Parts: sequence; structure tokens; C-alpha cells
Amino acid sequence: MKTKKRYILDLEPGELAGEIRKLDPARFRIKQILSWVYAKKAPSFDVFSDVPAGMRRALGDGFLLRTLTIAEKTVSSADGTARYDFRTMDGQTIPAVLLPAKDRTSACISTQIGCPAGCSLCRSGKTAFKRNLTRGEILEQLLAMENDSGRKIGGVLFMGMGEPLFNLKNLESVLRTLTDPELFGIGRRHITVSTVGIVPKIMELSKARTGVKLAVSLHAPDDRVRRVFVPEKIGYGVEQVMKAAADFARENDSVLTVEYALVAGENDSMQNAEKLVKLIRRTDLGPDSVKVNLIPFNPTRGMKWRPPSEEETAKFCDVLKSGKVLAIVRKAKGADIGSACGQLGI
Repeated sequence: MKTKKRYILDLEPGELAGEIRKLDPARFRIKQILSWVYAKKAPSFDVFSDVPAGMRRALGDGFLLRTLTIAEKTVSSADGTARYDFRTMDGQTIPAVLLPAKDRTSACISTQIGCPAGCSLCRSGKTAFKRNLTRGEILEQLLAMENDSGRKIGGVLFMGMGEPLFNLKNLESVLRTLTDPELFGIGRRHITVSTVGIVPKIMELSKARTGVKLAVSLHAPDDRVRRVFVPEKIGYGVEQVMKAAADFARENDSVLTVEYALVAGENDSMQNAEKLVKLIRRTDLGPDSVKVNLIPFNPTRGMKWRPPSEEETAKFCDVLKSGKVLAIVRKAKGADIGSACGQLGI
């Protein structure tokens, strides 16, 4: 559906402030309206109760407040993880996941419709790329899940559908809004951007000094093994990816996360574990500055691979720990509803 109205979440706060001044020059109006849009998560302009009726009508005539609708919601009976499939105004579908926890509820959100990276490990990689999500569509996933669940989201993972760094301009804008204490107020250390390893974009994001954490989907200790999972078109080897990622961690004073999906018979040998230790050591990051998330492969429709046994997984993890590398085996959440790592396809 085409409309001449502007999507209010696509405007950065400064841009929106300029539009508000055209309707009412009073400074306090800006703060009121930003609060309704973000902190209060208002579903419509009609509920802006402290804003004059005429201004509410003017906002409704000129802007769209929300554009996403919940096409489907599925909740895991195992751990309470909730998968949301959102419908965009142009009829596309994007997945997002709410991860409830006692200490902090997190959300895994999408940045693109489909994924141009096409990694063979990931269900999203099987979904044809259609377009980038706008700044507003990325942010609205969080607002919609908070409204629907009644939970405050305190952590954000850019690990849903798409390669976030291929949508870098909108990503940087979103990060500024998420960390703004007057808007979302989410701590920088509770935001993680995941990438398959787009080296120039890692360097560009690093220069923005956002202070968020970076996670690289490595899945291999050398280029030969990595080519099994990551298409050659991505063009960057493990040494290049790790150097750029390590530079990011130093520049942003943050911990680097290395994501390693364990696939039986492909990358789970003890030799691969030893190579991974050496690769991480070559970054010259301290032992507390790199964390390896070992992710036993989550079975996904249409993929032939399987995860290693718990015993083999533990052995791989022990090799890393013996090499003074911080490593954990990540427990899958939402696997029963197609929401675990690598399962977010449409």
C-alpha cells in the first residue's frame, strides 16, 4: 500500500524535532512526542493525551506511527522463547525473537528481508534477498515485541535475518537511538552486532565508536573449512576477519565474540580446535577480551548436517579452555519453534 505519509520512526530524533517545531515551536512538545513514540510505545497518535487535539490530527495527517503487524507469533513450550513473524507494509515477512530471562529480556532482530550473504549453515541464507529494512522497521520490531509481551527489552542481538553490515547506514542510526538514554536507553554492552565478516564494513563501524559488541560468525579456524559454510563471494579469509574484529574490540573497548557452529565431521575435530586457539592468540587480545560461543548445529529443514555429540562438543570446548581461551557451549533457545541460531528463515 502506497502512502504519502512519512514513517515517523524512519526520522532520526533531530529530524523529527525539526518537523515538530513546524507544528508547535514550544520546546517541551519535542520531548513529549519523543516520549510517546519511544518510551511509551504508543500504538497511535490518538493516545498522545498531553498533546493538543489539533496537533495530534496534524501528526496523523503527515506521519505513520507504526507500520509492522504481527502475522504470526509462536511461543516455545520448552523455554518461553517467542518467535514473531512481522508483516511489512509491502507484504514482506521478517522474523524476530524475544528471549525472556530472569535478569534481562533480550531480543534478536532482523536487518534485511532475506540475506545476501547466503551462508550454507543458516536458514536465512536460503531466503532470497529482497531489500534492506528501514531504520524504523528495525526499531519497530523491538517496540512491537515490548507492547505485545509486556516485557522491557534490555539487550539487543542483531542476529536475525540479514547481514547487518550490508545495511550499515541504518544500523548506525538505530544504534544511536538504542543507546540514547532519552529514547531506548539500552546499555552499549548489552547490544551485539553479528556479522559473517565484511571486513571494510567492520572497519567503518569501528570508526563510528558506538561502543557496542561485535560477534563474528567464523565457524572455522582456516579458509579451507570456512569455504564449506561461507560463500567465496564474501571474499575475506579468517585472518582478515579476525584482525578487523580484534581492531574493533580494541577501538570500542569491548569483548569480541567468536561464533562457531559445530558441525559433526566438518569443523569439530580436535585439530580444528587447536587451530582456533592459535588463530585467536594471533589477535593479541587479552584472555578476557575474546569469548568463543560454541553452537552445536541446530538441525534445520533441507540441511544435511548434524551436531556433534555432547561428549565431542565438550572435548572441543576443553581444548579451547586448555589454550586459555574463554569458551562456552551455547544452549539453544527456541529450537522447537524454529527460532534457534541458524533457523530464522521464512
